[in-house]
Amino acid sequence: MKILHFSDTHLGFNDLDKVGPNGVNLREQDFYDSFKFVIDQALKIKPDLLIHSGDFFHRPSPPNRPMIFALEQLNRLAAANIPIVIIAGNHETPKTIYTSPILKAFNTINGVYPVFGQGYQMADFGELIVHGLPHINDERVLLEEMDKIEPVPGKFNIILLHTSIGKRYIMEEFGEQLYPPERLELLNKFDYVALGHWHNFQKVNILEKAWYAGSTERMSDTEAEKDKGFCMLNLEKNQPVNPVFHPVPARPWFRVDIKKCEEKTVEEIEKELIGLAANQPHKNAIISIYFHQIQNLQSIALTQRKLEIIFEDALQVHGKRIFAASDRQHDTQRWSNSGKSTTELLADFIKEQTEEKADGLIEKAKGYFDTWEKRRK
Repeated sequence: MKILHFSDTHLGFNDLDKVGPNGVNLREQDFYDSFKFVIDQALKIKPDLLIHSGDFFHRPSPPNRPMIFALEQLNRLAAANIPIVIIAGNHETPKTIYTSPILKAFNTINGVYPVFGQGYQMADFGELIVHGLPHINDERVLLEEMDKIEPVPGKFNIILLHTSIGKRYIMEEFGEQLYPPERLELLNKFDYVALGHWHNFQKVNILEKAWYAGSTERMSDTEAEKDKGFCMLNLEKNQPVNPVFHPVPARPWFRVDIKKCEEKTVEEIEKELIGLAANQPHKNAIISIYFHQIQNLQSIALTQRKLEIIFEDALQVHGKRIFAASDRQHDTQRWSNSGKSTTELLADFIKEQTEEKADGLIEKAKGYFDTWEKRRK
């Protein structure tokens, strides 16, 4: 049997406040484009089944556009008689009982098997049984449902989970869960463990046949330059399962690290950035620039506008500053012991940096603080 495994499509995600010619947020459109690419490939490959291991949507109550898009794409699979099993991840699982599970709407489409709510479910495809454990917020209920997990003898068995396995840390998202270590051995009885939650394609080494498919689009610079896509696997008796990764043309995202800024002049840092921009194709890409051991004056000089001019073809440039320890310690000690207001501290700082323009800058800064104080009241 040919199985297509994908995950973490996060339909409805948007960012950057940039809109395309169709009036849709550009980053939101990226996620639709990547999802549609997977469905296009499925219609060409014609697998026996698609499985999606959670975070189909980015929110438990998605707006109209991602919902309509999802229904259109799933109906394309239904028209081709290609079934799909989808489990709920932490992103689309309602936080309260007052919100109906959004995946319930997929029950209206033939060949779509959504697994949501508070229970473990199985879908029977003849020689294959697909087991699904959705995200469950109540830990007590979750453990009770885990007690029901058991592969069916004489069949191929796949289990879908949206959880963290084999990681020493979590992603710090609302409701995410670590799979109980004492229950891992049972998973080795399955022919394939289809995982969602972690966004890069990878095998879980502490299990025999468990893989994260990864996400279909990049969401942060922790995923910069990592391939996004889906994987294909064949289930054959007495044959090992080795998923083959298929990349999707996701939005490029690059990370640039400028080391030891405190040992360089601003001009040297700018020259380094210009060289990187010339040698790194960045058209329509997202660029994350990390300035390591940067000083306050350097940070002020390297404005967002300068970064955008240097990487002029990029969709977006993020400047991230890791300040030199000497600057941090000096400023923290000085500010904490001063007993002055934020406005006074800013005025002192401006005077230290540029005396000839200090009065005008201080007046402008004071205006901003006054406006903020009025709105706060």
